[in-house]
Amino acid sequence: MKISLLQFLFVFCVGLLFFADLPKLAKSVKEKIRGSKKSNN
Repeated sequence: MKISLLQFLFVFCVGLLFFADLPKLAKSVKEKIRGSKKSNN
């Protein structure tokens, strides 16, 4: 399977955006889990 340079750059940029947003995503998920645990108890 041959990947063109443009495709590689596109995938790389999308991956970079995803990984840059990952810490924020993890933080919000943890807060949501904490919130649901508090409301249950």
